[in-house]
Amino acid sequence: MDEATLRTFLALADTENTRDAAAALRVNQSNVSRALARLEHEVGAELFTRRGRRLELNRAGAAFRADAAQIVEQFDLGRRHLRRLTGPEGTIRLGFLQSVALWAVPRLVSNHRASTPEGRFELRQGFARDLFGWIAADMLDVAFVTAPQPGSAGIGWRRLIEQELRVAVPRAHRLAGRASVTLGDLDGEEFVAFSRTTELRTVIDARLAETGTGVRIAFESSEIDTIRGLVGAGMGVSVIPEPSRGDPGEVAYVPVLPRLSRGLGLAWSAERTLPASVATFLERSTPELFE
Repeated sequence: MDEATLRTFLALADTENTRDAAAALRVNQSNVSRALARLEHEVGAELFTRRGRRLELNRAGAAFRADAAQIVEQFDLGRRHLRRLTGPEGTIRLGFLQSVALWAVPRLVSNHRASTPEGRFELRQGFARDLFGWIAADMLDVAFVTAPQPGSAGIGWRRLIEQELRVAVPRAHRLAGRASVTLGDLDGEEFVAFSRTTELRTVIDARLAETGTGVRIAFESSEIDTIRGLVGAGMGVSVIPEPSRGDPGEVAYVPVLPRLSRGLGLAWSAERTLPASVATFLERSTPELFE
């Protein structure tokens, strides 16, 4: 009992004639007759009373008509649901790092909705390892995140921006007025670090180790705003992403030489066919968006 057979039965119930049902369905009249014969054989009952060329629903047919209409409606509901998920206006499950929430996510979302006003997003924040895991588990469609580890299987990634990292110091600090610093200038300083679970901690620790810079970890946090606040309160120095807008707080940002940065871009599953909405979102999200 397939959908086409049920739709044929319902057309017959409306028209009471195989020729008219065939015209409504745009099929041959013989196809309608065969579909009805298969259906009556499968349900084990005649559904129509034959009165010449006219087919009149009998008691069994009238009872089955309501069930058939409900089943066909469920097919239609299922298709509409899938179109909402996978069509051009389908919901996009977008993940992002906490550090990009205020400046990158609004740009990505508004840029997409400028051309697809009905587009919807489900947003989820996490660490880089979480975002890649959620993509692999089909819990996210796409994530704005740092590059995956070399050799990561099944993940596509495209760079959109290179974000500079700077030394953050209290405005009264000895380094605050410098045009630039090296990481070696931080040797012996109280340091407000990212939590060990963050990808920025890995990047910064590696560069400190390369330069032989020894800092004293005073505080750890996964939140950039918390780190910025602690630096502004004189609790230590840090290395954090350059703010996208002017920072009104008590923090000075000094460029690092040699330049320290991290790449940010969009990651997606390379093992699954992307829904139309996600493919369009990726196509529209270009480096020019962050210039």
